[in-house]
Amino acid sequence: MKTIIMRIAGLSFALLAAVHLHVASAQTYPSKPVRIIVPIVAGAVLDALARTIGQQVSDSIGQPVLVENRPGGSSIIGMQACAKAAPDGYTLCMTVADSLSYVPHLFKNLPFDPENDFAPIIYLVRGNSMLLANANAPFNSYREMIAFAMAKPGAVNWGTWGAGSIPDMYLQWSKHQMGVDITAVPYKGGGQAIPALLAGEVHITFMAIGPMLPHVKAGKLKPIAVVGDRRSPLLPNIPSLADEGADPGVRSYFGLFAPGKTPKPIVERLNAEFAKGLQTPRLQDFVRAQTLDVVGGSAAEFAEFLKSDRANAGRVFKAIGVRPSDAPS
Repeated sequence: MKTIIMRIAGLSFALLAAVHLHVASAQTYPSKPVRIIVPIVAGAVLDALARTIGQQVSDSIGQPVLVENRPGGSSIIGMQACAKAAPDGYTLCMTVADSLSYVPHLFKNLPFDPENDFAPIIYLVRGNSMLLANANAPFNSYREMIAFAMAKPGAVNWGTWGAGSIPDMYLQWSKHQMGVDITAVPYKGGGQAIPALLAGEVHITFMAIGPMLPHVKAGKLKPIAVVGDRRSPLLPNIPSLADEGADPGVRSYFGLFAPGKTPKPIVERLNAEFAKGLQTPRLQDFVRAQTLDVVGGSAAEFAEFLKSDRANAGRVFKAIGVRPSDAPS
């Protein structure tokens, strides 16, 4: 009995020590630069968001917030680096739905566990996007694109950010729902896909509405459909995918994560700092320019959203007959 009591006391002491260590680390955090891994190339909206809000958080915490782009492998390379980093709050990752809602249903043998290797910090913003085409594409609407693809199988080139990316998901859904053959052309992110679309290397791709409006107004690109179940006030005459009967019901998000075992006090501190960053004038200007919607909320609320979003993505991929393949190396 005495031995059991001593063991219980020892375990209790160890637990109290661990709690004290986590609290102490949170109180001194951060004491050095914080790194945000972005798993796509520089130049896209996600990268710009990371750099913009990173500067706001840096001003608040008194430490540099550095952005590191780690593209490749359908975002797996960057997310693996984040998952395997020390869970001390000094390495974070910012990503979109591709990485943790779509990729788990598309690839097997992932080098990380999407549910347990990441600690959700905050749902930053919600995207408002569209399908848009090069000005010289041989179609002017979603239905015209489908008709052209039916008449000429494989002739339409659709720019994606690799298998499992948001543009690829919409491509696969369109192919399945409409029974057409469209060619996927992969890039490492929007930063590469945009120049390719402008140059006519691809006919169509998926992009955020805000940054593309100047190209639309200049006549270099043309909107084909607004993604989602409602039209955009910025493009009131452009049908939504729901209008076209082609909305899979998934929604894009921009979220911040830490490695899975990051102490809760540090996660809560980061949530508070980035929530505050969302309210700064510079970030609000950025959000308006990019036609994004601020979400915010607690880490727990973001975690619940992710469970639902991943499950819905699974239903979509099952419906279009996607079977997991080996993860790209």
